[in-house]
Amino acid sequence: MRGKIALAAAALAAAVALVAVPLTAASSVDTKLQIGYSLRLFGVGIGPGGTAGTFIASGAVRDSGTVTGHSTVTPFGNEGDGQLEGTLTLVGGLGTITEESSGIAGPLGAPHTAAQGTFRIVGGTGAYANITGQGTFNTVADFSTNQAVRIDDGQAD
Repeated sequence: MRGKIALAAAALAAAVALVAVPLTAASSVDTKLQIGYSLRLFGVGIGPGGTAGTFIASGAVRDSGTVTGHSTVTPFGNEGDGQLEGTLTLVGGLGTITEESSGIAGPLGAPHTAAQGTFRIVGGTGAYANITGQGTFNTVADFSTNQAVRIDDGQAD
């Protein structure tokens, strides 16, 4: 009898473990956030500039739509890089999200430039009214065509 109880307890423990692992994995997917952008640059370089384009989001946000933004790059002395500060507003089918970004861009003045840094979600409307989040971004820009791509990778609740 004890053998049957021990076997039943072991089977129950194994079943609970099999259910708990997928639930844990699912919850991390629900907070993971990836956003890809295709952007057109306007008046961007050293100083203030703007951008407009499209985005596709996956994970905690499953939406797509348009994006607009503005940014400023302030050079660091003679290093060829600069401090990038900016704001993006994403308008999707379920609401809007506003992000603030901070990072380093360079080489300044070159036709092809990269930027990387951090972003923070600072507001939202509709389905995103209470969203919070943060992460990192990477951008590559081609100033000869005024095109850029950006990828955000982070977490959102």
